[in-house]
Amino acid sequence: MRMHKGTSVAVTAALIGSLALFGAGTATAGAEETSVALPSASFRDIVVDGVHDRVFVSDPDGGSVVVTDYEGTVVQRITAEEGAAGLVLSADSSSLYVALSTADAIAEIDTATLTETNRYPTGADTSPQTLAMAGGKLWFGYAVGSSGGIGSLDVASPAPVATLVPSGRYWYYAPSLASSPADPDVLVAGEEGVSPATLAVYGTADGGLQKRTERLFTSSPSISYLNDFAVTADGQNIVVAANNPYDHQIVRLSDLSSNGSYSSWQFPNAVAVAADGTVATGATDDFVKTYRPGSTWPAFREYAVNDLQRDGLAWAPDENRLFAITGLSYGSAPTLHVLPDAGKLDTTLSLEAPATSRKGKDLTVTGRLSAAEPLPAGTTVEVTRTDAEHPTGTPVGTFPVAAVTGEFTFTESPRDTGDITYTATYAGDGGHLPATAQATVTITK
Repeated sequence: MRMHKGTSVAVTAALIGSLALFGAGTATAGAEETSVALPSASFRDIVVDGVHDRVFVSDPDGGSVVVTDYEGTVVQRITAEEGAAGLVLSADSSSLYVALSTADAIAEIDTATLTETNRYPTGADTSPQTLAMAGGKLWFGYAVGSSGGIGSLDVASPAPVATLVPSGRYWYYAPSLASSPADPDVLVAGEEGVSPATLAVYGTADGGLQKRTERLFTSSPSISYLNDFAVTADGQNIVVAANNPYDHQIVRLSDLSSNGSYSSWQFPNAVAVAADGTVATGATDDFVKTYRPGSTWPAFREYAVNDLQRDGLAWAPDENRLFAITGLSYGSAPTLHVLPDAGKLDTTLSLEAPATSRKGKDLTVTGRLSAAEPLPAGTTVEVTRTDAEHPTGTPVGTFPVAAVTGEFTFTESPRDTGDITYTATYAGDGGHLPATAQATVTITK
């Protein structure tokens, strides 16, 4: 079962109720959610390429990377990627890097041709598992025997060579890694599957790892069994998903002190941050929820995606589509869920017109377009008219929306008697859903 809810439903209903004598306002729903079973035996990571409109999903057990388009249709299955685990894209999305956990190497895949072009050894028995870009280098979390560590690969050099870099602490497993374009020299490392959880923040400007802060989360907050974490778009905070507590914790990147939380039900296991700062959170037994930048309540949107997988959320760079991976726990194949318009705001459009008007007299219709956040300058609304002479509709005009009030108005002098129906349409934009509204006026002699 999948369910989508917009938090503006109650507000929209109130607006519609207030317009009973005029034209009802509407908030147009977004595109339909879709789900596609993937040709893979397992799941470890997901990234989204906004240049080629591709989604990459790693399959360690199958030794492959599955590639889909933005609708979830499988484009290709890149095979012979042994133990494919962590994924990361280059800054220009020309290359996808894949941690090959059973081949002790990192593969480079050309995102245009979807073929492997290079393979870089990371050292015997290193088992690289996680990846992140920071300080102009590719960083990887690896495991050797009963311990882990962090290495780097200077992919910008003519002949990249992997280097194992001292991190100033002991890792039981391969640490997970994260970074943010807002502070590209910072690398965050965390250890999954242990109690209490640990995070460490490093500077990477000089090519090494300079520890800035580190914390064992024994209290305030107590965090254990880390599943996923992400740096916020402004580079100021880290959002943490862990089995305990049952909330997505927020900690400051500067000193890892508590800075709030996002409410969840049980076992938070995924988090993703869009380029505009919208946060998506997920849990094993809860909805996938999105939150507008700077807000931790209420949720902006909610999606029921049963059996969400750890690390199973990723945003498209346009901040509108959210992708989620479910399956495996109940014996099913990994499934990719496409949640379109996840970052777009609902819009409400209304038309106000008198119930009747005289033939040949000026008839003024007023409309209003609104959203929870300001509409961009230059926003317009298209209006058409349907009447006896134009049963399929005819254009009335394109009208600018006032920046502060969201209002627009137009005036006509109908020449014939009978019913006239005006339809206003807002096409939507990168951050707002489309909307339509109608008003009917009876023209008398």
